[in-house]
Amino acid sequence: MNLKNILVSGVVCGGGFVLLGACHAGVEAGVGTGTVTSAAAAVDNEQAIHDITEARCNRAMACNDIGDGKSYADFQACSREIGRDTGITLRSEKCPNGILTDRLSSCLDEINTERCGNPLDTLERVAACRKGMLCK
Repeated sequence: MNLKNILVSGVVCGGGFVLLGACHAGVEAGVGTGTVTSAAAAVDNEQAIHDITEARCNRAMACNDIGDGKSYADFQACSREIGRDTGITLRSEKCPNGILTDRLSSCLDEINTERCGNPLDTLERVAACRKGMLCK
């Protein structure tokens, strides 16, 4: 075998190993892990529900909507109620491909900067947080 044939064989074999490695890496990611192969990254639905719930309850706390005689008796009650409502809106059956990462960031930013006088009784009141905006 001459040098040219050895080099060609080496390049072909090396390319094959690279392709096999790429295929194997795609399989390891698994189903439902939030890993996306397209340009738009997604977050797992449960993580997004948690993040939005926490942001809304932090806002409620900052706006003095938590406590005796307020919208929520305590932070835990806020988390329970808002988490349930957000979960209904963004559960995996409604957003089977997850939540767009950049859109979730915009949603959280809007929640955090919303004035206290504006009601946030539903997620749909914040334009960036609507299901149609968040679902991948």
